[in-house]
Amino acid sequence: MKPSLLIAAAGAALLANLPAAAADLAAQGKDLFAANCAACHNADASGIAGVAPPLANALRERLRGPAGQAYLANVLVHGLAGPIESQGQSFNGVMPPFAALPDTSLLAVMAWLNAQNGQPGSVGGAEALAAARAERKTPGAVRKLREAR
Repeated sequence: MKPSLLIAAAGAALLANLPAAAADLAAQGKDLFAANCAACHNADASGIAGVAPPLANALRERLRGPAGQAYLANVLVHGLAGPIESQGQSFNGVMPPFAALPDTSLLAVMAWLNAQNGQPGSVGGAEALAAARAERKTPGAVRKLREAR
């Protein structure tokens, strides 16, 4: 077999496995979300009225593109504080940062939240997470990122 055909075949095999890898990562994220976030947001990310906003099917537009992944990474790393609106409901609380979790865990949660918002296989999460970890932000500053989206 010609080297170029061998490289093309290897590339095709790698690309064929990407959806499965994204699904595996999202499955890990679901478990991590249940362990770390469900007390406030429910295990299915439907939120709790008056306590914490819904996240499933509520962030669809907000998570689009690199800026959306940057916003999500900043929320997970730095937390979020202050008044927000989500699906017609008002919330005014504090979400703690989860920066103590390793990148692999945060990327898995990001993958699951992206999947819950019609963005399965979203790319740029690792870069967004690295950038968020490199910055110092208050939870209130992260809320301002939300307002800009």
